[in-house]
Amino acid sequence: MHASELLRRYTAGERDFGGADLRGAYLSEAILNGADLRLTDLSGANLSGASLTGVNLCEANLIGANLSVANLSRAELNDANLKESTLRKANLIESSLKRANLVAANLREASLLFANLSLANLCQADLHGATLYESILHRVNLRDADLIGAILQGSDMRGADLGRACLIRADISRAILLAADLRGANLQGASLKEAILTGAIMPDGKMHN
Repeated sequence: MHASELLRRYTAGERDFGGADLRGAYLSEAILNGADLRLTDLSGANLSGASLTGVNLCEANLIGANLSVANLSRAELNDANLKESTLRKANLIESSLKRANLVAANLREASLLFANLSLANLCQADLHGATLYESILHRVNLRDADLIGAILQGSDMRGADLGRACLIRADISRAILLAADLRGANLQGASLKEAILTGAIMPDGKMHN
């Protein structure tokens, strides 16, 4: 399906585009709020600045897609493949990214307030300056991730893998880090005020009481 056909059908009122082949589609600044794009192939697509509020992108292929500055608030991205995608400054407030593949994704300065990233793979992801206020990060993989200056205040990271993550100047105050793995993580200048660290493995390899 060509981008022009998708937009024409959406404008006509259609919303179900599940399983469509949109590889490499140019959809920059497109308005597709509430569209059902589950299982679609959007690998390499340009969705920069697109309005995608409340879309269903569950199990979609978004490898290498450009979603910078896109509005994905309240979007469903469970089990989506976003490996090496660009989500710089994207709005992902209240979105669901459970079990999503975000390996090496660019999420610099992205807004992920109240988002659910449980069991997501963010290994080597760039979350420099991202806001994850009160987000759910149960058992998330953040190994080798860049979280410099990130706001993780009040987030729930129980069981998260933060091995070798860079958390310089990150705000982790009031976060729940029960049984989290922080071995080798860089916490220089990070705020851990009122964080719950019971059972967490600290950067030096020792378990926190």
